[in-house]
Amino acid sequence: MKAVTQDEKLMIMLYELSLKAGDLETKFNRYDLGQKVGLHDRGINAICKLLMQANFIKKSGETDIYLTKNGVDLALELLAR
Repeated sequence: MKAVTQDEKLMIMLYELSLKAGDLETKFNRYDLGQKVGLHDRGINAICKLLMQANFIKKSGETDIYLTKNGVDLALELLAR
């Protein structure tokens, strides 16, 4: 079973893009990611806020985000479903 919720889709996309970049702490623009999973800016802000509170992602500057160790673990768990 693949990701179901928007936040799960975002976590998987962030993980896969980080893998491609060769560094799991690569920073990505959250609004670009949000557009790729079909979210508007307000939606991506809300999801990022929750994911940051849960320590799955960290913020870098105003718009960039990257995975934490917990975020990597979550993405792997989601992909293993």
